[in-house]
Amino acid sequence: MIGIVILNYRNWDDTLRCVRSIWKNPPKESFQIILVDNASSNMPEYDLDAMVQQYQILYIKNKENKGYNAGNNVGIAKALELKCDAILISNNDVCFERGCIQELYDCAQKNPQIGIVGPKILDRDGKIQKSNLCRKTGMKEKYLVRTRLNAIFRHSYKTYFGFDRNYDTMYEVYAVLGCCFLMTRACAETVTPLDEHPFLYEEELILGITMEKAGFRTVYDPAAVIEHLHGGSTQHVRAFSFAHNVRSEIYYCKEYLHASEWKILPLYWYRVMLYLFRCVKYEDFRKQWEWFWKMTKEELDTY
Repeated sequence: MIGIVILNYRNWDDTLRCVRSIWKNPPKESFQIILVDNASSNMPEYDLDAMVQQYQILYIKNKENKGYNAGNNVGIAKALELKCDAILISNNDVCFERGCIQELYDCAQKNPQIGIVGPKILDRDGKIQKSNLCRKTGMKEKYLVRTRLNAIFRHSYKTYFGFDRNYDTMYEVYAVLGCCFLMTRACAETVTPLDEHPFLYEEELILGITMEKAGFRTVYDPAAVIEHLHGGSTQHVRAFSFAHNVRSEIYYCKEYLHASEWKILPLYWYRVMLYLFRCVKYEDFRKQWEWFWKMTKEELDTY
């Protein structure tokens, strides 16, 4: 059985759309949708109980929102408890196309070393989102690829995200995007629970390192296709999301790259400047400046 874990936070309409796409294009294997609500402060306009019953959903409501990985850990633990032999992790702003879930499952069964399989991702306009992580994200990549220096170091940027590869062919990657991927049971038992310190972001980078240490392979399979609406749960909390992105980046560099503070500081001040530039345009950035500064400085001074 495939356990399909969908994490919801406030964005109930996308969750319904995601669930409907699964039932419209179901896998041949038996499956169980596990809907985890991360302590949303709102309720859907539709009848939630009716939806849960209609689509045979196992619904879990968290009492507290502890972040993306923490929410997914609840669903993963339930899927393992149900003896699922594969676990599909999906953002609620994802829509599955015909045969997608079965293809991910079949690909994962081809080789016991394959632990994670990711799909081809299309945006709203049907264009391929080329964002596979083709190598480990070290401090070099943090500076040359994940800042505006990528405009200068174009080759490094292209090879990091696989822009030089054919996204219509299957190939091994270091990590796939966290919006949707299937994990085998053996892999889940080894690499989960996911690190819950980051509230948002850096999840893929951390999982890539964890997978490498565990000896599992990660594969991109273009025969499995999803549509990703992007950021449905974070588009109205831009400053909040940006702040947690910076906090998670500091944690990743320290905890997983073992970088010293002097190596992180230039990157940190670059992010601070980006935040200040956004303060000029966006009121929410201005209002949350003190909180951003305090939270990120505390993370920088930790460990």
